[in-house]
Amino acid sequence: MKFQLKILTILFLLVFTIPIKANEDSYNFSSLSNFLQKEVKKGRYPGFLTLIQKDGKIIYSEVLGYNDIKNKTSLKRDSLFRIYSMTKPVTGVALMIAVDKGLLKLSDPVSKFISEFKNTKVLLSNNKTENLEREITLLDLATHTSGLAYTFTVKGKLQDIYLEEKIYPYFALDSLNNDLKPDKIYKNICSFSKKVASVPLAHQPGEKWTYSIGMDILGCVIEKASNKSFGDFLKANIFEPLDMEDTFFRVPEDKRERMTNLYAHHNAFRAFNVDIPIELKGKKQKMLLVDSPDNSLFYKEVKVEDGGSGLVSTADDYLNFAEMLLNKGVYKGKRILSANSFNTLISNQLDENNSIFPGLGQGITLGVVLDSKKIRLNRGDNSFFWGGAAKTKFWVDPKNNVTVVHMTQLIGTPRDLTNQIDKRIYREINRFEKLNKKSGY
Repeated sequence: MKFQLKILTILFLLVFTIPIKANEDSYNFSSLSNFLQKEVKKGRYPGFLTLIQKDGKIIYSEVLGYNDIKNKTSLKRDSLFRIYSMTKPVTGVALMIAVDKGLLKLSDPVSKFISEFKNTKVLLSNNKTENLEREITLLDLATHTSGLAYTFTVKGKLQDIYLEEKIYPYFALDSLNNDLKPDKIYKNICSFSKKVASVPLAHQPGEKWTYSIGMDILGCVIEKASNKSFGDFLKANIFEPLDMEDTFFRVPEDKRERMTNLYAHHNAFRAFNVDIPIELKGKKQKMLLVDSPDNSLFYKEVKVEDGGSGLVSTADDYLNFAEMLLNKGVYKGKRILSANSFNTLISNQLDENNSIFPGLGQGITLGVVLDSKKIRLNRGDNSFFWGGAAKTKFWVDPKNNVTVVHMTQLIGTPRDLTNQIDKRIYREINRFEKLNKKSGY
């Protein structure tokens, strides 16, 4: 009897004192799920797909809301998303791979690969132009300090020039305006780049930070340096090594059933200088379908492989990309980036003269959190991130060993959710870690 009692006592201690190892069921992200679900119910967003990975394991994977709002078709884990500017970090990695291969240097002038940039001018406040004080470098392109812009990041004469010369990315809502067409009108990315070289800059290279089409130009540079199309370079050096089987400029026919609907919030039309369509004027409806899986713009033959906004991907593919970055350029034992190139990629390249604002830096095509408190985030300092026009976002947090990929398909919104999502993620991670620490794990 005493022996049996001892056995029961040992079993009791084993069951109630050994902490459970972290897994997806151990965390309680109900606060995050409820918050996102309310955004869907209020008609602010169509749906969300969120993946959180910590210490190499997925601790949260949630799919909420709809792919097709009208028909109530659910979003799915393998849905294909237009990632727009989340293409930029992919281009940044491609650029640093080209550095590793000895094909180029960040200090190289752009004119070494696209000669037309040697004669680019700078537009002054009096609408006259002046010569370059120094040439634009590849580093300038990769850090938004080149003086190039977007139609929506400049005003006045320069914005008029961008519109007249059709220097703009193609978002689907452009098709609702007679002056802007969604087609890529250039023969290829290098013909686009040559055209851009004829347009004046917003400021002298390196003078300040202006969000721009610099990564589109880098696509041409990489083509020239590698003697490969930009898409082929990405496929061989990034997509295939990282098992990104669902990332491309053009959606293959056999995968189109997984393509998402793209919606635009009425606020987006103002942001992109497009008239609000009649369907949204004076009505409770907040979102309008602007690109459908029935005949998406991303099914067309790809003429311009743009490194600034052109890719379609899945949450899992991008998580692989993010995980490689968390592992300092290594994926499943394969080195994608050298240690030096990786450190350059994620290091702030700005100074006090051209900085964005306190607490935030700019790496090679990536934003860098220098002081999370100053920008009201809970992630660790030296985290890096980026997002896309359809409100996709990702970040990598080396301090907490966390990667996050958050997908939706909405251009424009009544409010950005980044801080709210960040707060709920780290509140739960901190709660869970404190609980395990108390139990001795």
